[in-house]
This record gives sequence, structure tokens and C-alpha cells, in this order.
Amino acid sequence: MLKKSFVEKILSGDKTTTIRLGRIEIRSREFYIHSGGKIVAEALVEDVIYKRVKDLTDADAKADGFSSVGELKQALRRFYPELKEHDWVTIIKFRLLRRLDQEETRVYGGLPAYEVAEIALKNLEKLHLGNDELKILEAIARTKSIRAASREIFGSPFRRRFIRRTLHTVAKKLVEVGLLNRKDLQGLS
Repeated sequence: MLKKSFVEKILSGDKTTTIRLGRIEIRSREFYIHSGGKIVAEALVEDVIYKRVKDLTDADAKADGFSSVGELKQALRRFYPELKEHDWVTIIKFRLLRRLDQEETRVYGGLPAYEVAEIALKNLEKLHLGNDELKILEAIARTKSIRAASREIFGSPFRRRFIRRTLHTVAKKLVEVGLLNRKDLQGLS
């Protein structure tokens, strides 16, 4: 999830990393770049580097779309007001795979997220889902929103990646049991 100003830099090739506070574990090499309620691109993680804020360089800043390490640190402090020089950050280096311009809810087999959830809930006996997946699907079906489901389940709209990951898993299972067509799952390999 990125601000619109960062998206422009990514699409132009001026930004090839994102820097996040803490030591983040990357669970998937392929990911979608979200901004303004849309999926704007699909990307691939090429490298993950852990550094302390004090060890960031001008090269790190330039890869992240900034002109200097000072400008980068200033931007990081706007996002993380409590940021200290000894804090760890994760630098995620990525390569743009393709540009997209899709409403965020229309990537799960070409369907809105809530429709995928409704189909799955009607076919639970075929899918063998866990309690956490079931809880997420019920929240999506009820709220008709990834953001609202995240807020309801996690208390924050900023944990949507867990919701999306479940939707991708469920959409793949729906293909496996013949309830969605494989050709509908563009980008869900």
C-alpha cells in the first residue's frame, strides 16, 4: 500500500525499493502494489536487506526515489514519528512485472472480493478451510469490503494483506474444485 506520489515514481522506474520500519519477514515474492483503492502494478521481490536507520546511504535513498539520505530519513519520520537512528528498517528491492489499473476488489477471479467470499461460504464442504479463513470470508461477505473486514477482524484497516492473502488462497481452491475458471485467475498463480 503506497501513497500516490510514490506510485508515480515506481511506474516511471525512479523507485525500486520500499523501506519499512522493523525487520519484516517477506512471505511471498510476488505482490500487488496498492494505492487509492486500486491495484496499480504487480511486482517481484528481488532482495530484502535489513539496516539500522543510521546506516542508510544516499544509494538507498536514490533507489527509494529520494535525492539524499537526509530527505529519505525525513520522509520515514513522517510515516514513523517515533523513528530512532538505532531502529531497524527493511529495504525491499523489487522489480515491476506489469502495470495494472484495477479496482482493488476485482482481481479475485475477476469478481469482487465479497462475491468470492459468498461462493466459498456456500461451498464450504468442498474447500476444507480453517477457522481463520472462515472468519475472514464471513467478514468480507458481511461488510462487502476488504478494508472494513480488516478493521473488524484486526482492529485496523492496515492489515489488509492478510485478507488479500486469504482471498487468493480461497480463489485458487475454488478453481481446484471447479467453481471458478483458471483463466479467470489472472495474476493469481
